[in-house]
Amino acid sequence: TLGFFDAANLSNKDFICTWVSYRLNLRGPSIAVQSACSTSLVAIHLACRALLTKECDIALAGGAAVRVGGKKGYLYREGMFPSSDGHCRAFAAAADGTAGGYGAGVVVLKKLKKAVAHGDHIYAVIKGSAINNDGIQKAGFTAPGIGGQVGVIKTARHLARVEPESIGYIEAHGTGTIIGDPIEMEALTLAFNTEKRGFCAVGSVKTNIGHLDSAAGAAGIIKTILALKYKQIPPSLHFEKPNPGIDFARENLEKLTGQPSE
Repeated sequence: TLGFFDAANLSNKDFICTWVSYRLNLRGPSIAVQSACSTSLVAIHLACRALLTKECDIALAGGAAVRVGGKKGYLYREGMFPSSDGHCRAFAAAADGTAGGYGAGVVVLKKLKKAVAHGDHIYAVIKGSAINNDGIQKAGFTAPGIGGQVGVIKTARHLARVEPESIGYIEAHGTGTIIGDPIEMEALTLAFNTEKRGFCAVGSVKTNIGHLDSAAGAAGIIKTILALKYKQIPPSLHFEKPNPGIDFARENLEKLTGQPSE
């Protein structure tokens, strides 16, 4: 049985990474990242940097959102983050928020050259990543900002050395809010800055499993990796008509969202 001190350490989010390092005898940086719903993606970004700077040879990165006490409901308020019926409808006209979910996700990272030399099973390659912040240039603290999103997308693409037209899929934040989704799509449009249409699909795993908070980014990247593995883009759920604030071409709706245009 665990004593009070050990139980407290195991349940403290600030100690989880160093506990894992202790149990697995890991010697590199062991950092608990806390940046709300971007936590797991920031952790993956920092892990990539640690590999590039040779702080470690292999990295585990991800996030977890697990709550105790059974199922809990919430009081719906129009215009707030939670949806009216517990469904997330990313990019849809009926979108009115998202729903929470529980889960955890971790990826194992190595430099590509070493992974090939060691005969590892390689599911995907991260060519580039970037992080930033909106600052005060947005409507409010919880509101998304177009400028910040455009900047970080351009930086990541520049570091990855890929052209916009070569990108076939975007796993979006896609929380299914009437304002947030159009801002995200507008930022992607400005960052891509191309006249080509209908070449890049977009989706959000939140329509399938809800918003996993600290684990949301890890869930999204794992979904994308599996889409690459199986060469199939999963459709976004609960999509019937496009959000009127997003300028989707009607003839491209099925390709973009995985759902019929009618």
